Amino acid sequence: MQRPAHDLLDKDDKEVSLTFAKGLSVLLAFHGKERELSISEIAQRTGLNRAVTRRLVRTLEQLGYVSQDRGRFQLTPRVLRLTHGFMEARSIPQVVQPVLRAAAQEIGESVSLSMLDGDEAIYVAQAFVPGRFSLNAATIGTRVPLVPTAIGRAMLAFLDKARRDAILDRLAAGEDRGALHDRRSFLDLLNLIRISGFSVTSSEYVEGVSSLAVPVLSAGGEAAGAVSIIFPQGQYSEEEIQGRLKDQLTKCAQDVSGVF
Repeated sequence: MQRPAHDLLDKDDKEVSLTFAKGLSVLLAFHGKERELSISEIAQRTGLNRAVTRRLVRTLEQLGYVSQDRGRFQLTPRVLRLTHGFMEARSIPQVVQPVLRAAAQEIGESVSLSMLDGDEAIYVAQAFVPGRFSLNAATIGTRVPLVPTAIGRAMLAFLDKARRDAILDRLAAGEDRGALHDRRSFLDLLNLIRISGFSVTSSEYVEGVSSLAVPVLSAGGEAAGAVSIIFPQGQYSEEEIQGRLKDQLTKCAQDVSGVF
């Protein structure tokens, strides 16, 4: 489970607001399939006491970010305002979405754009092909671990060494499914991905599911994100994956890179 926002702060930094961070922790508590939470459930997810949690929830309620029904709280559409600036600044509706849509039609598979979110990857845009294979759990805003996924590996392989090493240090200390257990072998794998320019996984994150990912590079050559497709394991031959599919997805990544 992701740590609450207020636990990520440097408590010795006098220029940060712990109260604001706690408020963000409350908003982020509304994850997963449960759309409604009680004060007690929010307090448990954030690690805050009930009194503090109630004040924060009531504040968010008055601001219109959460609503209440018989002691159960849920997010309102107003929270989408928090993402609007991010989406518009990167021209995702105007530029990125049409590029993904064109690539999806050419490839014949749904195409997604992901970016780094701390020590995870987060889906920020998708173009679906009706009737093609998809994972219902993977939608915009979904976070996935970096180590076992094609998108995570594609981004890690093209990060600045200092930034990549810092992420790997934290992942090596973890114990969950996204933890790093064999650093030397993983670095060798990242080096191969950097040479080839793409990453492929099969049944490493979801059983029976394969994924192909290509990094989206900034002007400086560092990973700003990754574009990817998923498909049932065995659907495509190695020649198709490393040939047509990789080439088409690489072109998509190059077209998307212009907004980063």
